[in-house]
Amino acid sequence: MSMSATPTRKEREFQAREELILSHARRLLLEKGFQAWNMEQLADAVEYSKGTLYQHFTSKEDLVLAVSTDALRMRADLFEKAAQFKGKTRERCRAIGFACCEFAYNYPEYFHIEMMLKSASFWEKASEERRQAHAFQGARTWRAVNHIVVQAMALGDLPSGRFTPEQATFALVSVTVGSHIMTQEPILRVQAGITDPMASVRTNQDLICDGLGWQPLLHDYDYASTDKNIVKELFPSASAWLHLE
Repeated sequence: MSMSATPTRKEREFQAREELILSHARRLLLEKGFQAWNMEQLADAVEYSKGTLYQHFTSKEDLVLAVSTDALRMRADLFEKAAQFKGKTRERCRAIGFACCEFAYNYPEYFHIEMMLKSASFWEKASEERRQAHAFQGARTWRAVNHIVVQAMALGDLPSGRFTPEQATFALVSVTVGSHIMTQEPILRVQAGITDPMASVRTNQDLICDGLGWQPLLHDYDYASTDKNIVKELFPSASAWLHLE
């Protein structure tokens, strides 16, 4: 690394302060949600002035978007890790399903924040830089899924001509995100008889894959063995939310 690429002490201190701010903002979001705290309270928590916070973030919305983007980056990392699983295309897609649940288990607040971000009033108050950073991490998760879908069509695992790779990817992403959001709502969980949210998410993913005609279909293949291999090779900590025989 050249000297010019080495962060200065001032830059390192700035980055460390920003990480501290993000850490406390994440905690406040978990404890209070979005509305019940303000930048002044956050400034007190990190022991910096409110003006210092605004050197890093243009608004509260800008800060919360940064928190969400940081989580989205970790989600994209998990997706790209899962996409490297050795197996059939549907097994690799299944590994990404594991990554979805692993992330949702460890960052349950993420999907609530994401829903809030969809509000135009929220999005417009965040800086262009933060919006672009968020879009970049979101594109990483999309590409991880879409790349496998494209390969599945090329190999004949998914039928071609009925829908485009992008349509299939959208269906998978939509049902996954929607399932995570809905399983967090107590009333909906009772109405749907959901006792294991992660299992329900994965069931919905299987229903979509079977509906798309993604071979091998669920009941034609030993996916239980696939699941065990995914846990062993990629996500050993999944035992915290997964129940394998």
